[in-house]
Amino acid sequence: MTTPDHQPSTPLRPVSRRQLLITGGAGVLGSIILAACGDDKKKTAATTPSTSASSGTTAASGTAASSSASGRTIAIISPYYSAQPATKEVVDAFMADAKAAGFAVTMKDTKNDDAAVNTEMEAAVSQKVNVIVLGMGDPKNYSAGLAKAKAAKIPVFGLDAGTADGVTANVTSDNDFLGTTSAQALIDAMGGTGSVGIINFDPFEPVRLRGAAARKLFKDKGITVLEDVQGDPQDSTGFAKKTVLDWLNKYPAGKITGVYAAWDASADGAYQATQEAKRNDVFVVGVDGQDFARAAIKEGKTWVATVSQDWKGIAKAALDAIVALLDSGTAPQPVITIKGELVTKANA
Repeated sequence: MTTPDHQPSTPLRPVSRRQLLITGGAGVLGSIILAACGDDKKKTAATTPSTSASSGTTAASGTAASSSASGRTIAIISPYYSAQPATKEVVDAFMADAKAAGFAVTMKDTKNDDAAVNTEMEAAVSQKVNVIVLGMGDPKNYSAGLAKAKAAKIPVFGLDAGTADGVTANVTSDNDFLGTTSAQALIDAMGGTGSVGIINFDPFEPVRLRGAAARKLFKDKGITVLEDVQGDPQDSTGFAKKTVLDWLNKYPAGKITGVYAAWDASADGAYQATQEAKRNDVFVVGVDGQDFARAAIKEGKTWVATVSQDWKGIAKAALDAIVALLDSGTAPQPVITIKGELVTKANA
């Protein structure tokens, strides 16, 4: 994994229009805790300004700057840092930007332990950090830690996490765009008709949203959904490969024509299954834009598309929102979204 380069500071462009009344002490919020978790992706799209029509929020791009970051602390807590390449990518990008802006940053990887996320959040609160950042993960599982942070008036930002009481803002991809765009690419590869299997993970809000968008499009376009299963984030590729091999044994040629996988590590397993079974009649799509996905798509076999997530843009927008909140009290929108980019053989 290549760590994003540190960038020089440039003037901040606020990402929200509401003002937050900050009370207490010296008027500067304590440490920020970021919690980030998410899908696999190793190569990001270029960081450009983007607006989500669905949420009505706009994220500025560029390098965040803080006139007074020195001495401020950010505690990043992630359940998936070592398990999911995409999580590592967005957390690394955020850490690089935050350190370049002058923040003191710590990062705790709980290695799929949700209970430990609460423990680490409570520890960060006791240390009086300025901000807590969640590197993905479902904040609905962190109510104890969020309650502590809220009581201490410490803002919590999510990097592709979700929304819950106590989360100041979640900075994420436009998941409706991700789901609809990848599903449409699969429909196009199938010639506009056919039957598909879905590998999703509804317990994680960003993936649930993109899966819901894909399911809606399949229904609207008359595509039959034969199978719809919950994937395994701890063994994304292995689970998907076994599952799709079972489908390919169950459904002969012409009975299943596509697999929608909500993240690239699962799409990789589905792709391996089609190759092992020599089923070039079954097309695969994913989401994330990981390097391994791009390489497979470029081969021109059954993996036909992915949709990249702009992790650098997400990291940058999160830091911009944090700096705006700390420096001027500008409150962020609850959800800040960044659009992705369709990746096919033509641009892989």
